[in-house]
Amino acid sequence: MPHPIVPADPFTLAISDAEIADLKHRLANTRFPNEPEGNDHWDYGTSLTYMERLVHHWRDKYDWRAQEKWLNSFPQFRATLTDDEGEDHAIHFVHMRGSGDNAVPLILTHGWPSTFREFLDVADRLAHPEKYGHGGPAFDVVIPSLIGYGFSSKPRKPIGPAAIADLWHRLMTQVLGYGKYAAQAGDWGSFVTSRLALQHAESLLAIHLTMLPLRPNLKHASQPPVSEEEGAWIRQMNTWWRKEEGYRSIQSTKPMALAFGLMDSPAGLAGWLADKYYRLGDTDKSHTHAGMEQRFPFDTILTQFSIYWFSGSINSANTLYKAGPAEGSSALKPGERVSVPTAYSEYPMDELPDTPRSWAERSYNIVRWRRMEKGGHFAAMEEPELFADDVREAFRQML
Repeated sequence: MPHPIVPADPFTLAISDAEIADLKHRLANTRFPNEPEGNDHWDYGTSLTYMERLVHHWRDKYDWRAQEKWLNSFPQFRATLTDDEGEDHAIHFVHMRGSGDNAVPLILTHGWPSTFREFLDVADRLAHPEKYGHGGPAFDVVIPSLIGYGFSSKPRKPIGPAAIADLWHRLMTQVLGYGKYAAQAGDWGSFVTSRLALQHAESLLAIHLTMLPLRPNLKHASQPPVSEEEGAWIRQMNTWWRKEEGYRSIQSTKPMALAFGLMDSPAGLAGWLADKYYRLGDTDKSHTHAGMEQRFPFDTILTQFSIYWFSGSINSANTLYKAGPAEGSSALKPGERVSVPTAYSEYPMDELPDTPRSWAERSYNIVRWRRMEKGGHFAAMEEPELFADDVREAFRQML
């Protein structure tokens, strides 16, 4: 492995007692809203019953110190890198060495409304498969916090996935010293990983995605006509987005209008984020709160929310929705396509239709295609064993 040229400093989480006490005080003084009839299945947004239960647990039962100790059991670092605009970014990341001498470097990138915690349940499974009864490959696992998220720094001017991809490449090559590496992601992480594959294809061994964000230029001569299956899928996706895009609309236009409430109220923060876990997770929606709590136990989801709260990063995280479209990171140039070998695993997510493989192949070099039976948008948290096995098998086939 080449010698790194940019240093990384060890990082340890240490939230003060005063910050924890302030959180508890705010939770104790939560002002709950009225709820209209007919919200048993969250048709108006996050359930009042669920939120009353969550806030009670966060205030009286949740043990941040225990979670902090668990988070600190993973080797964490921060490294400062400068982007093309001259701004320095402190990048927080987990770096867990894999078993043996031939571990594959693998960077896993989370999205919104998630944090680096999303991948911690699979880190050991990927780094040390022999402990779980599996053969290789083993991975050197790298889990960064997106710029503006968690314990990475907040950018003065929000940057999009293409710019983050360049920083990730430098993290892997100049900080950690890897010449070649693999990448896995979903949600915003899939934008970053797709841009990695486009912008640094010479260094990418292969990628694994649970979301396919790149969009081809259908008017270009290189693109065949849209098939009947693709057309039906596009119409279904547009229908879904018209119903579900409220959060995206405000975060991509006026995120500051939302930020004051989310920064000042932990209940407000949790209510905003919880709706997406309910909506996008593989949750049993037949009951107001039981399925949500089973799929995302309070201690698990509250660690995600607490990372946002203690780092004060919700607004800088939300503004990625403005920076990404401004950058045009999902749009492929005419004739452009990811050449890096790509595996795609589609997890059940609400009523979203299955993606046609032909659509994916317009933008990616698809070499492996799976439709998973369970687990949703946050698959590494929801089904860590299934997710880790799928990722390991995908790279075994591609490398």
